Amino acid sequence: QGTLQVHYEFQSLVCQLTGMEVANAGMYDGSTALAEAALMAARITRCNGVAVMSTVSPAYRQVIETYTQAPGLDIYAVSSEQPDLKEGTACLIVQQPSFLGYMEDMAALSERAHSQGALLVVSADPMSLAMFRPPGDYDADIVVGEGQTLGVVPAFGGPYVGIFACKQKHVRQMPG
Repeated sequence: QGTLQVHYEFQSLVCQLTGMEVANAGMYDGSTALAEAALMAARITRCNGVAVMSTVSPAYRQVIETYTQAPGLDIYAVSSEQPDLKEGTACLIVQQPSFLGYMEDMAALSERAHSQGALLVVSADPMSLAMFRPPGDYDADIVVGEGQTLGVVPAFGGPYVGIFACKQKHVRQMPG
């Protein structure tokens, strides 16, 4: 029962930090959680385009490209100044704070994505969520992050832990 209690507490903490309705028990790490979020968005929307902001970590972008290669998803970059989405885009992926260390206008990006039928996927630093508005406040659909910064020790063969949360209506498509 102790393991189940820890999972429950972890998932509750992730929901509180992100402002989302449901969370899973964790992914391998933050980058793979983000790649899984892109695949999940494609399943939900039945679209094959994935727009990635140019301010997302280059290492994370490489993991996304690797994960989405086999299913044949179209990955393309968009700038924060002009986040124009192609038709058939499943999601807009943003990082908050960005890889460059600044804050994006998340409310505007959320509105842009949703107005074009895409989901908003946010890769958030969990430590920043204690100081800034959580992604749930600006209507993010899926929120991921690297949970190691919360003090999760590298143990049992895995380096870190990826956090993963989403809206309740998407829970059946959630990995993990």
